[in-house]
Amino acid sequence: MRVSTIGATVVIALVVMFAVPVTAPAQQAGRIAGTVVTTDGKPIEGVRITISPVGLDTEVVKTTNKKGKFTVAHSDAAMTYTYTFEKEGYQTLVLEVNPPVGSTESRKFQLLPTAAAPAESGEAAGEAGSSGRASPAVRAYNEGVEAQRLGDLESAAEHYREASELDAELAAAHTSLAAVLLAQKNYPEAATEAEAALAVDAEDVRAMQIRFDAYRLAGDSEKADEAAKELRKIGNLDDAAKRIFNEGADAFNEGDIATAQSKFQQVIQLAPDMVPPYVALAQISLAQGSGSEALAMAQAALERDPDNERALQIAYDGARMTGDEETASNVLDRLVELDPEWVTSTLFTHAAKLYNANQLASAILELEAVVKTDPELAKAQYLLGVALFNSGRVDEGRAHLETFLELAPDDPDAEIARGILSFEQ
Repeated sequence: MRVSTIGATVVIALVVMFAVPVTAPAQQAGRIAGTVVTTDGKPIEGVRITISPVGLDTEVVKTTNKKGKFTVAHSDAAMTYTYTFEKEGYQTLVLEVNPPVGSTESRKFQLLPTAAAPAESGEAAGEAGSSGRASPAVRAYNEGVEAQRLGDLESAAEHYREASELDAELAAAHTSLAAVLLAQKNYPEAATEAEAALAVDAEDVRAMQIRFDAYRLAGDSEKADEAAKELRKIGNLDDAAKRIFNEGADAFNEGDIATAQSKFQQVIQLAPDMVPPYVALAQISLAQGSGSEALAMAQAALERDPDNERALQIAYDGARMTGDEETASNVLDRLVELDPEWVTSTLFTHAAKLYNANQLASAILELEAVVKTDPELAKAQYLLGVALFNSGRVDEGRAHLETFLELAPDDPDAEIARGILSFEQ
């Protein structure tokens, strides 16, 4: 005997993929541990650094200590900040800085003197002439900064290129040019300029990040892997990994599943402990009907975050799809504890669909979880009672049907329940 009820048609669906923000609330803070030095690497004491978020009328002022050091704690690492370095006897330096996410990053800033003796071949690289004015290279660089601030990337690139040609040892010019070229999707040249910056300053973290992105986006996997290794050495992978994840999320939302999968795999390669790409790949595998792959990816996510509710949900679906009832049951027990609302809404709807499709074993597994979570959900008691009755587990089914009648004696299905009970008697 089978009683049909609740024409549910909603399955546990693939959730729309949202990008992982580079500044999730728990990881917003970022710190810059800076050192200000001369052209020959000596620390500069007493440099005034004014830090202001781009577009906002607020500022913080720091001063370097005897070792030329200062530290800035940014509460919102999503912002870009303008750093202005000022000290008598040195050229004012203005830079836009993006702090790291959830970590402290060491950066070195170099100030050029406002006046210095000429070098043998004219003005010393990066220094001013005897007139006290900024060198042509620095003037060109500052013009590039201003053009970039105004959003004119073409002019900014021209000025940065001019600065780098005038002074090949001005690392900031190479780095800034690399950043603009990356934004313009000129990946090969961006990588070249990032390499040029690192040849001058091997500790230029921004250049290292740009080099990795440029090689990756250019499709040069071998060089991207080498660049990733260098980033991994200094523990500066979060921003790069999250950028790639967001690229994958964008591709997914645009329907380009192959690109999305490739991006998520890149994130795992770069930052294997990051949970969202495993969940994303599990969702895609589930939607494609690959239960085993969905389960494997969900379990990989759970190894890193045992209470990740979305990963648990996908693990359940993957286990059920592959017939792994033991895993499915264990996962459901954990979901009952962590996400009772999901159990009594989404899972219950899915259980009703299984019931109506006469997939009684699977329906019973899910309905047992539902009534365990909410024993007063009358319709779940009814469906479970009938499913158990139809499966030959008469005594268990009777108990749930009796509970159903106690909870909802006037329910439209109450007469059916009474009929089943009287029939058995």
